[in-house]
Amino acid sequence: MTVAAPTASRVAVLYTSVFEAIRDVKEENREDMDLAVNARVVAEALCSGGYEAAPLLFPKDAGELVAALRSCGADVVFNLSECPQLTPEKEPHACALLELLRIPYTGNGPLALGICNSKALTKQLLIANGIPTPRFRLLTSEPEEETGLLYPLVVKPANEDGSAGITEESFVQDLGGLRRQVKWLKDGFRQDALVEEYAGGREFNVGVLGNGTSVDPHRSLPPAELVYRNPRWRLCTYESKWDSTHPSYAEISPVCPAEAPPDLLSRLTEITLRCARIFRIAGYARVDFRENDAGELLVLEVNPNPDISPDAGLTRAARAAGLSYPDLVLEILRLGRALGPR
Repeated sequence: MTVAAPTASRVAVLYTSVFEAIRDVKEENREDMDLAVNARVVAEALCSGGYEAAPLLFPKDAGELVAALRSCGADVVFNLSECPQLTPEKEPHACALLELLRIPYTGNGPLALGICNSKALTKQLLIANGIPTPRFRLLTSEPEEETGLLYPLVVKPANEDGSAGITEESFVQDLGGLRRQVKWLKDGFRQDALVEEYAGGREFNVGVLGNGTSVDPHRSLPPAELVYRNPRWRLCTYESKWDSTHPSYAEISPVCPAEAPPDLLSRLTEITLRCARIFRIAGYARVDFRENDAGELLVLEVNPNPDISPDAGLTRAARAAGLSYPDLVLEILRLGRALGPR
């Protein structure tokens, strides 16, 4: 499908500098993750669809951004802002500012972004709606005694994405390991720890497009499986996602469409669409799953505005559904325009 561009439509591809925000990461990996690269690719896709589009860096001063938006004359913003003022916790602030300016933008709004940035709050909302998720605790300090959860456990930062803060050391099998990882996150990330029971079965993720409206209902993309080709790896870690020199990078790989029985694929789709409704997803998102030993599907996370670089999982799923990369970018823009000023 190809979406026709309105006459003289101008798009600002707004991005934040992940490169500056993640200075503790090796420089070559930071370059791979930097949204400036993604913003250029998105702008090129929009231009190929007939739009006038250009990247726009979110400056440190929000007043400068307001002036830049008014100066460039954009009538819609393609929002790739992940870490205004160099912190992912301020991701909702970018689209909140666009709403105050009455400028249409792509992707999810402040509510979905804010809730899903908190892993604990996400899980509480899943539980309240009857969607299975691993049992968990939110720890603000090193525990003095057992948490009541069953080992092995996975220890994650409570407010990060992109698998930041998740390594193979995040898989712990006793109180000593749990205390070690909680302290490591406190010292290195200055964050609380989300501790959950480890689900050791197959791992899946499902992309979703749509605004949840009668005109643009949510629709799921073909499910993908993250295949662990070597049993030494138990988690999708930061290294397995971003560090091509790490052995897990080649040994944990996505397969899309997932090779699974029809009833399993149907359950993945059903739960994904339920999550999209519950979290009021707009535009695009991804839901991450893992099976437990009994084969029950558990939702690990809901990810609004996931990575849409050309080799990202959502892009791969879109291709499996028949959408080229430019078509995916144009569809995300169309969905944002359809909502108008919010």
